[in-house]
Amino acid sequence: MTFTSDDLNPKFVFHSLVRAAATNAEELIEHVDHAIMALDARAPLGGSCTIEQLNPVPAATVVRVDLWVNDLDNFSCTYGFVLSSQDGRVPYARGERSMVNVNATPWPSEFRAAHAELMKDLPAFA
Repeated sequence: MTFTSDDLNPKFVFHSLVRAAATNAEELIEHVDHAIMALDARAPLGGSCTIEQLNPVPAATVVRVDLWVNDLDNFSCTYGFVLSSQDGRVPYARGERSMVNVNATPWPSEFRAAHAELMKDLPAFA
């Protein structure tokens, strides 16, 4: 896992092993959730997700998850993501994953600081 930046925006890059062919959105979302937890273990699991599958994911492969933050406020965080081949050349899926902090207090300052570094400047998928 690494933090990278292209010419436009910062990203968190995470690699995840796919044991069996990922044939539905739920299987792909699991890899996004693993990336979010690797970025920050304080992030809650679950939440809403929109995903567009672009290509089939073969079995026994490593997927690359590019993750960034589209929106961050006191109680929610919306991540943008792209799942692709390990080298990033074949896109498998893209979408958004929104998490909600159900505690009565806003996100901790450490959480906000770590996620602010990944804020996307452009509203399009990278």
